[in-house]
Amino acid sequence: MKLKVFNPGIHLICLLFLIAGLPLANVGCKLPLVTLIKLPYFIAQTFIKNIFLVAAILLVVMFFWLLIIKLLQTIPAIMSGKSFSDAVRYSWFEMSAKKIRHLTLVFLTNLIVLLLLIGLVFCIQTLVDRVPFFSARVSANLLIVFFTGLLYGATYELLRCIFRNSFSDQEKIFAPFFEHKISIKQILLAIVSIICIGLISSISTNNFFPVINRRVLIISHKGSNGNNGVPNSLQSLKSTSRLKPNYIEVDVRYTKDHQFVVMHDDNLKSLTGKNLKPEQATLEQLEKITMKAVGHQTKITSFQKYANYAWNHGQKLLVEIKTPSISQKYESLSKVFLSEYGKSLVKHHDLIHSLNQGLINSIHKKDPNLKVGFIISYNTESLPHKGNNFYTIEYSTLDNELVGTVHRQGKRIFAWTSDDALSMHWLSVMNVDGIITDYPQKLKTILKTPGRFDYNKALLFYMLNIRQVY
Repeated sequence: MKLKVFNPGIHLICLLFLIAGLPLANVGCKLPLVTLIKLPYFIAQTFIKNIFLVAAILLVVMFFWLLIIKLLQTIPAIMSGKSFSDAVRYSWFEMSAKKIRHLTLVFLTNLIVLLLLIGLVFCIQTLVDRVPFFSARVSANLLIVFFTGLLYGATYELLRCIFRNSFSDQEKIFAPFFEHKISIKQILLAIVSIICIGLISSISTNNFFPVINRRVLIISHKGSNGNNGVPNSLQSLKSTSRLKPNYIEVDVRYTKDHQFVVMHDDNLKSLTGKNLKPEQATLEQLEKITMKAVGHQTKITSFQKYANYAWNHGQKLLVEIKTPSISQKYESLSKVFLSEYGKSLVKHHDLIHSLNQGLINSIHKKDPNLKVGFIISYNTESLPHKGNNFYTIEYSTLDNELVGTVHRQGKRIFAWTSDDALSMHWLSVMNVDGIITDYPQKLKTILKTPGRFDYNKALLFYMLNIRQVY
């Protein structure tokens, strides 16, 4: 039977297979568009916190993969001369429950082996970290090469097992390993192949831990140190400033009477229960409202009071200026802000950053002495080059190439918001200039010994996140 190339069903099947193969883009192939398919951690957190949403996503994923397995023989059947409908029907009934169980076992076996290899790599690096005359960074980079090659090997073996068990009635999944004796020559060839592939991949993507030539700044996110007070309040500022982080980040918004209030959200409902936007009320009205969070409560404060306390106690600030919408005229906002606080911010060596590049350009143009940065919530591997002195980038999409690009521009790069120990260890060896965190005390403990880093934990974070391995 003649194959209809433009049969919509065939293209639908190919699309489903392509979607199913996207996770392998982190393991064995590189597609230009796939580099953009990354889920920032701050977005993933919203899913993780909702157990019902997580359960629903897992069910959808399981159903999708079951559908893929049942349709796995569709295209080969079409190529053998069957019509599309007959091919789908053939594949659906040919992929029996027995074969599905085999494929599930294949997947789980490969996953267990991969986890054991991750554990082995972690243990090796842990030993090297404890030996003073070995370079922990060099060892970690060699293990990255080895692990990258193993991922390619694991991908190949997984696909080989899937297709072998899909198109045969063989019941013994591991039969080929036991029926044929593997020679030492074959083992050596496999090891050399793994190292060569891992080396080529790692070099082509600049996937190594870099030489560290700067000390990481500790930046408190929203003025918090764990649950020590309501974020973005005088209450948390007073507590966190005793820790003496390098900077305390604070969010400010424009009010109805053209003042500035300390507030992160564009609506007060989550903190105060009032369905009100900061720009809909005067500063005097806002300061009478009580905020409640993490077991604490306090009044909303003006940026003037917040900044005065920080300046009087020698605490540097990283000020994030929030804008209600992209369409807002940022020229007038920047003019008012600079007239009120510009000179004081320069005097106390404070920094400003924002998601609004137009606002940052406006501030930089009006007062070049102020150090300003652009916040990037998603690493698209494309950065604006003018109007800013640094970048603030969501940490889970950050990579070595991006850090190098920023430093070659002569600018600094801050990573936000890292709250767990593993990601802190990873960022500490990525040569970033600063880490923004809700737990500055934890970060301070990790960074307490200059020049001493736990590459084993950084490597573990790298492996568990399968970062940029192509």
